[in-house]
Amino acid sequence: MAASSDPPTPDDSATFALALLSLDGVGRVTAQRLTEHFDGPGDLRSYPREQVFLRIKGVANAEAITERLFEGDALPEARARAEKRIGVLAEQGVRLLCPSSDDWPRGLDALGRPHRPLLLWAHGSTDALHPPSVAFLARPPMDEGPFERAQALAGHLLARGGVPVVGAQNGFDVALAKRAAGQNAPAVLVAACGLAQVPRKLRPAASRAVRAGGLLLSPFPMQHGPFDHDDREGALVQAALARTAVFALPESDDAPEARALEWAMGADRPAFVLDKHAPSGARPVRGPDDFDAVLETATRENGES
Repeated sequence: MAASSDPPTPDDSATFALALLSLDGVGRVTAQRLTEHFDGPGDLRSYPREQVFLRIKGVANAEAITERLFEGDALPEARARAEKRIGVLAEQGVRLLCPSSDDWPRGLDALGRPHRPLLLWAHGSTDALHPPSVAFLARPPMDEGPFERAQALAGHLLARGGVPVVGAQNGFDVALAKRAAGQNAPAVLVAACGLAQVPRKLRPAASRAVRAGGLLLSPFPMQHGPFDHDDREGALVQAALARTAVFALPESDDAPEARALEWAMGADRPAFVLDKHAPSGARPVRGPDDFDAVLETATRENGES
């Protein structure tokens, strides 16, 4: 990744969250609860230990974690390390987003706590998160018909200033990212691993997307993965990040894309299927006559008429 010429200013909330995650026993759910109620180490330690404990009561080892938060210099030192780490990331062109960040995708707030990211690692322009967007989720092998409809729908979206939100792991993702870059238009790529672990075959497409004003995004630390069990989280983040999600029906009900489709329908999010037959709660995309309906749902959330 190219170094940023204008590194972003570290977000205090992101620094606090990263510091918490570095402490033994503190996982994402615990860190989420703490960052929702406290502004930083100083604010946290200004409260009685009992009140801090109540905020994380029910998580594993809550009492031991509370003691660790107050003992010695463990938390202040963790924050100092996190601040240094964020500075290194900024030099690499990577920014950390957290729920208090202006560019945080609010759609992620609809995810349940176990699947909701605490932080996002972002390389590229976060401006790509603001236009109307459509997530495209598919897992090869794909039939030719759904693949061609996805390509045509992406072209329709791009022609109207929308942004496709794709994964960062297979040929389907590459094809849609290349289509956007070929029109010098942004796309958002969501990686189901740390940004430093994005598969080599995907990196040229990701670099082209960033150069076109797009964004490479991950809910995982830089060196994390790739692990198959993280594909579900990647798919959920992808579906929640965009206002509208379009799916190629997966062969297995246990596929990450199937789980993301199930979540979208259960959360009353606009969900479309690239097939003549769609499950209850989703709408089919049979051809160009359905493209405007997809774009309309993506635009509505962004305050467009």
